[in-house]
Amino acid sequence: MQRFKLTLSPSNEFEIRGFKGFASYSIIMDLLEKENPDLILVRRSGKLQTDFAVRSMKVGSGGTLELDVTAFTEEISSTLLKSIIEGYLETKRGTFEVLRVEVEDISAKNLTLSSYPIKKFSVRFITPTFFRPRSIVRGGVFIPMPIPSRMIIGLHRIWNKFLGPMEEEEEREEFHRWLESWAIMVSGLNLRTVKISDGGKFVVGFKGWANFSANDSYYNTIYLKKVDALLRLGELVNVGGMRSKGFGVIFYRRQDEKKVERLSPAPSAVRS
Repeated sequence: MQRFKLTLSPSNEFEIRGFKGFASYSIIMDLLEKENPDLILVRRSGKLQTDFAVRSMKVGSGGTLELDVTAFTEEISSTLLKSIIEGYLETKRGTFEVLRVEVEDISAKNLTLSSYPIKKFSVRFITPTFFRPRSIVRGGVFIPMPIPSRMIIGLHRIWNKFLGPMEEEEEREEFHRWLESWAIMVSGLNLRTVKISDGGKFVVGFKGWANFSANDSYYNTIYLKKVDALLRLGELVNVGGMRSKGFGVIFYRRQDEKKVERLSPAPSAVRS
């Protein structure tokens, strides 16, 4: 995985309308379509698992734009790098000159080495967030509530798919059962729901803070260390549904953060 932070100079005709995550998503999809028109049809159909996440595009000084995207696969990374080397992002929404680039490598090893068995933590949901129920539920149900098991299991699947196996399959299933037994509980909320229009449809998500605590009846040091690593991954890949459109951006904080220092991130490669 790699995280790219690009500072761009847009063409005059570019304008951000509606939710800013959609603008970031459109730019990435246009670049992918230019690279491989056939594969983009599969992506738009929803049949391919999401392999990138964006944050809402930010407008910087002098009209510059900040594009922040995490690439889960080599395909996404190589597509971005090709455009960066050319110095321009050519999209249907105009041409964007690349002014500055920061690239951060994300590895399972670094996340694991700096993880800690947490007992209490909080998550700030910065952009609208929702979770999907288990696959056995029909009807396109969206859950605008911070259910711990849905959030952590979703991150666990991303880890195993794109960073490599976190454990053996049997232990993986046991970890999911542990989470679904409310081994992590919601201990406080300060949330509001938000309704976002998406191509004629509406998505309801939530924003705000939620506090969580480990259930003493299910206390497991190994699993709680995994939860810490997964939530730190969540800061990079978003949580819940529509991650590729900028939903589910979070800030994660251990409530005993003062006692535990995170490892500093690896130095980023910078191009000016």
